[in-house]
Amino acid sequence: MNSSTQTGTFPEYPTLLKRPISDREVRLLERARTHAADFAERADEHDRNNSFPHENYEAMKESGYAHMTLPEEYGGEGVNLIELCACQEQLAQGCAGTTIGINMHIFGLGSRLVDMRNDTPERQAQGEMMMRMLAESKGILCGSFSETSSPGAYMMPSTVAHKVDGGWLINGTKSYFSNVPAADMIGALVRVEVSDDEPPGVTMVMVPKDNPGVICMGEESWDVIGVRASGSWDVQFKDAFIPDEMMPPVQPANSVFANMSSFGSWFNITISAVYLGVAQAAIDWVKRYLNERKPATEERSLAHMPGLQYQLAEMVAITESSRALIRSSAEDWMAKPWDVQEAMAKGGLCKYVATNNHTKVVELAMDIAGGPSIFRREGLERLYRDARAGKAHPPADMMALESIAKYSLGIPRDFQPRWG
Repeated sequence: MNSSTQTGTFPEYPTLLKRPISDREVRLLERARTHAADFAERADEHDRNNSFPHENYEAMKESGYAHMTLPEEYGGEGVNLIELCACQEQLAQGCAGTTIGINMHIFGLGSRLVDMRNDTPERQAQGEMMMRMLAESKGILCGSFSETSSPGAYMMPSTVAHKVDGGWLINGTKSYFSNVPAADMIGALVRVEVSDDEPPGVTMVMVPKDNPGVICMGEESWDVIGVRASGSWDVQFKDAFIPDEMMPPVQPANSVFANMSSFGSWFNITISAVYLGVAQAAIDWVKRYLNERKPATEERSLAHMPGLQYQLAEMVAITESSRALIRSSAEDWMAKPWDVQEAMAKGGLCKYVATNNHTKVVELAMDIAGGPSIFRREGLERLYRDARAGKAHPPADMMALESIAKYSLGIPRDFQPRWG
C-alpha cells in the first residue's frame, strides 16, 4: 500500500524515484507493478520452455507501457529516463526476460528522440516518420550491434552491405536481437564497403522484419543461462535489400557512437535498472523465506538467526548503493546529456558497479537459502541466472574500466596507440 499526503505519495516499496512521488509517477509505477504481477505467473514456464512471452508484449502494447517514451503528440507519455528506469525496476521483479527484451525497444525510442536532434533535416524527418508509424501501429523495434562469431563486431561487424543498383544488399548473421519474435522493425550495425581504395565504414540500417532477406533463427539460437524469455535470437540477412533513400550515412568505425551518445547512456543506465529489479526480487524472496521457515528445534523462524540477518542486511545495503548510483546517473544525464566519452565512462561505471552488485546480491540469497536455493521450483535459482546475464551486456568489465580510467586521466577514448 501507499501512504499519501498533500504533497505527494510515499510508496511502501523501494523505488528509484525520490519520495514523495507525484500522481503521474504513482500511475506509472502501479502499471509496471500490475504487469509484473501478471508476468510473474508465467515467468517460470517461459524460462523452462525457452519460449517467448507474446502475451506479455500484447499487454504492454495495450496499456501503453511499450510506447511510453514517445512524446504525447505521437500518442506516448513523454516518459523520461529516470521514470523509465523506475518502471523497469518494478517490471523486472515479475519477469526479467520480458523486461530486458522490451527495454531494448523502449530505451531505443527514448534515446533516439534525443540523438535525432543532431541529425540532418532529412534524417530527422525520416526518424519522425518512423516514430509516428510505430506509435500508430504499436510497432516494436529490435536491434543488434554484436555477433557471437565475431569479437568486436560492435565496432567493425562482419555483416556487410554491398552497393547494387538502386540500393544495398545486406548479408551476414547478427546476434542478441532481443524481442525479435515480437518486432516489426530490425536495426543492425553493418560494415559498408564503398570501394577498394577506401577503408570500410559502418552504419546502422533499419529493415522491416518481413523483408524476404531477413531470416529469424529461432529459439535454438538463444539457448542461454538467463533472461531466456527475452527472445534474443540470431538473425541472418541474406540479400536483404535496402533502397538508397533508406540507407543512413556511413561513418568510420571509430566514430560509430559519435552521433549516438544518448543511445549509449540510456542503454547502460536502463539495463542497470532492469537488473536492480532482479536484485530486489531476490531480497523479497529471502525475506519471505526467512519469515516462513521455522526449524523444529527452534521457537522462532530463521528470520531471528543473526548470521542470516547480517547476510540479508548486506543484500539490502549493496542494492541500495546500486539504486543510488542508477538514480544519480540518470539525473546527471537529464541535467546535461553526456557526450560520447562521458557516456562511455559514466554509463560504463553505472553498468559495471550495478551488474556486479546485483550478481553479489543474488549469490548472498543463494547462500542464505542453502539447499532449497538450487531447486527450480523455488524460483530463486532463476533470479540467480537472470542476474548473471547482466554482466554479459556490453561493455564488458575490462572495457568499462578502461573507459573509466581514460576519462579520469583525460585520455581521449580513441587515442593511439591504445596502450603504452
